Amino acid sequence: MPINCIAIDDDPNSLENLNSYLNTVPDLQLVKSFTDPLKALTDISVSEKVDIIFMDIEMPTLSGIELAALLRKKTKHLIFTTAHPRYAIEAFGVEADAYLLKPYSMIHFTETISNLYPNERNETKELKDDFFFIPMQNDSNEFIKIEFSDLISLEQINEMVCLRTVKQNYMSFKLNFSKILNIVRENPAFIQVSASAIISKLHIKSFLGDQIVLAGGTSISLANKYKDSFISFIRENLSKNRLVEDN
Repeated sequence: MPINCIAIDDDPNSLENLNSYLNTVPDLQLVKSFTDPLKALTDISVSEKVDIIFMDIEMPTLSGIELAALLRKKTKHLIFTTAHPRYAIEAFGVEADAYLLKPYSMIHFTETISNLYPNERNETKELKDDFFFIPMQNDSNEFIKIEFSDLISLEQINEMVCLRTVKQNYMSFKLNFSKILNIVRENPAFIQVSASAIISKLHIKSFLGDQIVLAGGTSISLANKYKDSFISFIRENLSKNRLVEDN
């Protein structure tokens, strides 16, 4: 059974990031999103009760604390998403179930959902960490930490393994592509698009024909073997977006 969610945040980028996390967790479904807290108050007040409301705190006109006091009975669970830790006491004063500090990782997000629904099957429970390490290209014993949230793509190009991240690209002949692929493939935020490439769903910018454009302008070809699963992912995301009211 789907877990219906509403998101309220005056920052569209925060809403986009939250939606990408929701898409990775089975059964979570974003039914509406709002950037205007007054619009959210008007619509939610006359709507059916939902399972989870994700809500920012510092918003114009009406704060998340004030809005939560008015809407708490319209949701089973209330989760605050904010960059400000100082509101924690006030948040739990309006019966918040959780308090996610931005920028929160996918692991922290899924752990929060798992705590609210401990008996639900959740594929992301299998994830132990939200990062992994790769050795430097030189012969030293130095390693580089790769955050899953930063990783854009993993590719094998001839004999070289290339990891593209939002901060820097890493290329090495020393890396074992199969081993790193298995690590990344366990994370539901990634999708394999060819035998030699896996990409982050979060960093997909556009898709046309068999070309996928990622953050930073990187273009990767979609192989026929992986086309069905990728198209299914796109269609599923489109169907969810039709239900989203973004103001």
